Amino acid sequence: MASAFSSDRFLKVATVHMDVEYGNPKKNLDLLVWLCRSAAALGAKLICAPEMCLTGYAYHSPGAIMPMAETLKGKALETLSQVATECQAFLVAGLAEKDAETGMLFNSAFAISPDGQLVCHYRKINAETRWAAPGPAVQDNVFLTPWGGLGLLICSDAYHSLLPRVAAIKGASLLVLPTNWPLSEDGFPLSLFCLRAMENGVWVLAANRGGQEDEIDFSKARSLLVDPQGQIFRGTSSGVDHRVRSYELPLTDAGLIEERRLPVMAGRQPDQYHRIYGDLSRIDDLTGYLGLPRPGYLDVHALAPGRAEPLEFLDKVLDLFSPGSLVLLPQADYGEERLRQINRLAKKAQVGIIASKTPPMGTTALTPAARFLASKQLGAPLKSNFSLWPVHDYGPARLMVADLDSLRHPELALAAAKDGVDLILCPAVDLSKEDGLMLRLRPIEQVAVAASSPNLAQIHLIPQGHGQGRGATALAGQVATYSVDTGLTRRKSFQDRVDFGAVFKSPVPGRPWLKVHP
Repeated sequence: MASAFSSDRFLKVATVHMDVEYGNPKKNLDLLVWLCRSAAALGAKLICAPEMCLTGYAYHSPGAIMPMAETLKGKALETLSQVATECQAFLVAGLAEKDAETGMLFNSAFAISPDGQLVCHYRKINAETRWAAPGPAVQDNVFLTPWGGLGLLICSDAYHSLLPRVAAIKGASLLVLPTNWPLSEDGFPLSLFCLRAMENGVWVLAANRGGQEDEIDFSKARSLLVDPQGQIFRGTSSGVDHRVRSYELPLTDAGLIEERRLPVMAGRQPDQYHRIYGDLSRIDDLTGYLGLPRPGYLDVHALAPGRAEPLEFLDKVLDLFSPGSLVLLPQADYGEERLRQINRLAKKAQVGIIASKTPPMGTTALTPAARFLASKQLGAPLKSNFSLWPVHDYGPARLMVADLDSLRHPELALAAAKDGVDLILCPAVDLSKEDGLMLRLRPIEQVAVAASSPNLAQIHLIPQGHGQGRGATALAGQVATYSVDTGLTRRKSFQDRVDFGAVFKSPVPGRPWLKVHP
């Protein structure tokens, strides 16, 4: 039976894309109410407004925002409750909040049901340090609707992979994000939202804003809906300057949000993730503390040989590599003779070469069969504190070899980063467009990544700030080359305000509908 809140097979959702006027909450509230009514007129049953949508964003002190901060029993939330009832829709909005009991300030998001009840209250964890307190690590930010679980996050909370991951584990089929995030030249944060949707098998709805505030230009910022395959949905627009965008989200025959969450989560290996809850915030010298090689520069070359046989391609380009470099080959069926040939080439050029065997036919999972072949003696693999995957020290770097399926889950990269790994190496048989996106953004977990396949090779560094790191990409018949400074890969910054207990639990399956509308 289809939900009473939707058409037979679709749920209409909408984003309110506002040009928020700084410091004018009354005017912004009037605009928000009008836009919510416009969204409801389009048939939207879930409406999301931007982060800090009544006050604007760029405040530099608690005193500047305090007079405009909303309490749980404030007039703005009372008005929004009335609007949700009038529109017969779930309404999500991001507001500056003052805790009535303590006077503490938070960047918060509120979800109100069609009967006017506050069903979710979330405080941003990656908060603005100039005025806001960070939200607690453990929050009840997943709430039930007639279409399944919805998870609430705010803007750059989505930058830290474990925050969306925990919401998905707790049962969210759709992540809803009030956002204030200008669009960068490299397409960030749109690519980030696509990655979070893919790696969790969920939908992502992000409501952004327009206009200009302080030195922040939101004129190109985008609101969007992303499906679990990482595809951005095109919606319809209404209202002045296309401020309301609505989307038809497909439902199952049972009227629930279609998702890939549980099949995606089935590939997780929590027994290899325990390093992620280690706290390195008080460690100034990771090199000494973790016994890492002395930092320096390592030239890394990832090959994309195209249709050429990998070793023939390697032989042609070998003279381009300086002694001491590290060369990554695609995953292939390397027999013993080919491995001996790789060893001869490594000695000839005085470089390290990494090759990984393709698993035998019928193997359901790749075993760690990578071989490090180099002119220098590498010794036996280091004993990892958490993972079955090979770890070696080579020159100034600590390296790990991992397969593509394992890297599709952010926990492995994060655990490796906390264990001191500078660079994860991923030999692959094939890399899709979606794999390329994942590998490009995986260094957000504070570890550099290099990948090699016949059609695509990539090397990407840890980013500075909330964006993607620098790097190199090569297409078929090319070589991706980058000099990795392990002095920089040791400067790691982690978001540890995470519900780590939830990370190691089994994902919550689908739940019965919750009746929210009499």
